[in-house]
Amino acid sequence: MSKIRNIAALKKIAQGFGFCFFMLLGLAFTSLSLISLNAQASSPTTQTTNLPIQENNLTTAEIDTLIAQSSAIRSSDSKQFNQNLALLSQQKARLSTAQHEDYLYLQAYKLAIEGNYAQSILINKKVENSKNINVRVRSLKTQLNLQFMLNNFDESNRLTDTLLTELINITNISLKNDSLQIISFYYNHIEEYQLALNYFHLIDESTLSNRSICYLQHNKLLSLLGLKKITADDSAISKLANFCYNNNEFIQGNSLLLEQARYLNQEQKYAKAVEVLTAQQAQILATTYTPHYLMLFSQLSRAYLGLNQLALASQYGEKALAQINADDKSKWALQTFKILAEIANQQGDFAQGVEYLQRYEKIQVSVNSIDQQKAFARAQIDHAYLNKVQFKEKLFEEKQQAEQKHNDAFSEMLGYISKFEAGRVLFAVQIFTILLLGAAILGIRHLQITENDKNRHDPLTNLFNRNRFIDLAATTVYQHKKWQVTLSLLVVNIDGFRGFNQKNGYDNGDKLLKLTTEILHNYVHQPEHIARSGAAEFSLLLPKLNAKQAVQIAENIHLEIAQLSNELHCQDETISASIGISDGELSEYSLKYLLCDSSKALRKAKAAGGNKTCCFEATMTDREKYKIEDNGLKYIFE
Repeated sequence: MSKIRNIAALKKIAQGFGFCFFMLLGLAFTSLSLISLNAQASSPTTQTTNLPIQENNLTTAEIDTLIAQSSAIRSSDSKQFNQNLALLSQQKARLSTAQHEDYLYLQAYKLAIEGNYAQSILINKKVENSKNINVRVRSLKTQLNLQFMLNNFDESNRLTDTLLTELINITNISLKNDSLQIISFYYNHIEEYQLALNYFHLIDESTLSNRSICYLQHNKLLSLLGLKKITADDSAISKLANFCYNNNEFIQGNSLLLEQARYLNQEQKYAKAVEVLTAQQAQILATTYTPHYLMLFSQLSRAYLGLNQLALASQYGEKALAQINADDKSKWALQTFKILAEIANQQGDFAQGVEYLQRYEKIQVSVNSIDQQKAFARAQIDHAYLNKVQFKEKLFEEKQQAEQKHNDAFSEMLGYISKFEAGRVLFAVQIFTILLLGAAILGIRHLQITENDKNRHDPLTNLFNRNRFIDLAATTVYQHKKWQVTLSLLVVNIDGFRGFNQKNGYDNGDKLLKLTTEILHNYVHQPEHIARSGAAEFSLLLPKLNAKQAVQIAENIHLEIAQLSNELHCQDETISASIGISDGELSEYSLKYLLCDSSKALRKAKAAGGNKTCCFEATMTDREKYKIEDNGLKYIFE
């Protein structure tokens, strides 16, 4: 038996060596390209023949032409775009499924550019589960873009994870680039700069125009500035700004220089900030993008204040103030009022300073609220995808180190070759040994990662096992306790599973577990929120739901599991499950108590004959007697 295990182990190691050896050889002749961002489509360079609005029925080919024309025009020709939508609406009853999905997208796009984000999201949701993967991905990435603009970060996290799952199978490079772009924008928006950078690097740069490269590099530099991997006076920023200007992307170029000035002021390089902004002041004011005016004047005022030039600081502060409307709650408005208050105080006008501070405090409340939501969104991010990208980068770094060692050794060997021509075979063996050693190291590491992943999952259902579920659930419970957000733990156990196996066979038993897994998957949004915690037992973590709300989900699960008898051709017997529930409040936001309490509730459901849902109650435990109140301090012995 030990010989068999040794042979299996040797086979695994040999497979790892072979895999990594060929990977090294392949990587030696290929280069990794930095991937780039695809910007929104601009005005089309060619026009198709406009179709007049009429009541007559159009052919399928004419409808396809109309949809293609509308997709190309979009917001660049609003009048024609609206006419096309009206004509498509008249033909709505005759549209195929694919044409109807494109029509809905165009409708949603029109609402989005008009600022009606919420209604646009509702229309996009209608095709979120389309059979066409391109339609699904387009819907998800559009919803994500709108949700984080509305500061709905919980939904943004869900959409990001769903979108990443879909992108594994998508072949449309342009749509994939667009989706990665939106994901990266979102992570930049909530200041998860490393995550943003990781996904920027996954964009296929070979398909991008110079205009799109401007967008991509602009946002990459913002990530690098946020991570402090470069300083604000880095020459790459001015080079990219000039590149954008040369390709008529003036708004992107201006945006980059304004962000550069913001970071220069943060680094107290005030003179450099003034130099950058004054050089492009006329260019910035020549555009019709008015939000940049406030950013320009606010940063100039901040820079001159840092240089103790109060007159100029006050002058630009007043110009910034003129750009702020009554409803403006941006960070730029916030900074402007703070700067004006400092200037007024230094000039001795304390009453005016107090007035500016009051307006500052009024905006600060709103800004703080959004910042707190962003912080919570960052805490909820599923880092599994980040770890995969980091691991890929780590492997690439190890490969580079192995190649560098090989190159150093090879250079040294060349010197020996010139002196000892007869030693070529020996040098070749040494080179091969170095390559083989590098492949062996990477192969072993690959096997370690693979085995570690297997140890975390149940091989039958591919769910996390109990130990991995507990590791991940600990973080979720801690976050909900910190923010005082309720959550529930629901434990599902199939009744009489052993007897079912004996009567119907273990193959049917395995099929029952898989079908149950599919049912339960519909009630969780994150893969780490569900696990196979026993032979016929599953655990579900339900964020933001209390025990009462979880009961309704449990009833739905009962109904769906009962219908499995037909699918398994076991109409003569009833398939049922017992369910135990506890929530964060009942279990004091302790993962240990959640697990114990839901198990006690499950046992009560089993004792009642099964096919029942039971919620944990305080009478089921005596832990209260182990809690001691002493001088206001609470000691809990677990």
